[in-house]
Amino acid sequence: MARAILERALVERPDDVGVALLLQDAELGAAGEGAQRVLESARERAAAEGGFLPQLLAARLETDPGAALAAARAAIEANPQSPWGHYAEAFLLAAGGDWVAAQRSNARALELDGGHRSAARLEAAILARAGKLEAAIVALRAWLSAVEADPRISPATRAGARLDLAQLLVLVRDEDAALVELARLPTDGGERVRRACLEAAALQGLGRPAEALGASERAAEADRNALVPLVQQALLQQYHLRDPQAAKALWERILASEESRAGLGALIETLRARIALERQGVGTP
Repeated sequence: MARAILERALVERPDDVGVALLLQDAELGAAGEGAQRVLESARERAAAEGGFLPQLLAARLETDPGAALAAARAAIEANPQSPWGHYAEAFLLAAGGDWVAAQRSNARALELDGGHRSAARLEAAILARAGKLEAAIVALRAWLSAVEADPRISPATRAGARLDLAQLLVLVRDEDAALVELARLPTDGGERVRRACLEAAALQGLGRPAEALGASERAAEADRNALVPLVQQALLQQYHLRDPQAAKALWERILASEESRAGLGALIETLRARIALERQGVGTP
């Protein structure tokens, strides 16, 4: 039903990017495991028709980073006055790690449309990446205020942005404000581990280690394989609650998981655990 309405709306307004994006999302949702076919169709249309919207839609789904960036730039060439092409380029550049170029492209998108929701959200991420935390907080708060009643922004997207805001507030040592933002999240929302870890960090910063430990334990219960809650608990036990035996047991649990987990994040956490054990004079296998 919703898909049919969107299809009719796009016929009436063939250049409406917002409708086109919603329709593409509806097609992906209906495709289920056949989502690859939606991508192939977008590629075929971009190759056959060219033009701004087909290229933009192909860039949005393209799994190859180089092809996605090429499609975004083709969309810009077809319509340089649309902020969407510049935003797509900025998003892909940021995803590829070129934050300087991403900032330039995103600035152009905002120059063309100062109220562009997606570009404004990306601006906050770019500011945070550049270490401009206070400016990122201002940008993120403005974005959250602007999209509070916007039906085009999903609750999950708003919740993710609020978690980002809470994390930035912890980083600038405004823990009370971070706890306020976390309290605004729905209790049944996703990212329970991250939320509880941020709550623990804020409580620790406020000098409330016992409560911080409780929050970190909730994070560990939400995901038994997560290392960060264990690291938080070990640090709290070692440096705040003064329980070296509890800390030692936690560090050993973290180290024991090293063989079963891959990735840079796990490596960093296990290295921290090894250093902490060495400082306690505990040998490792």
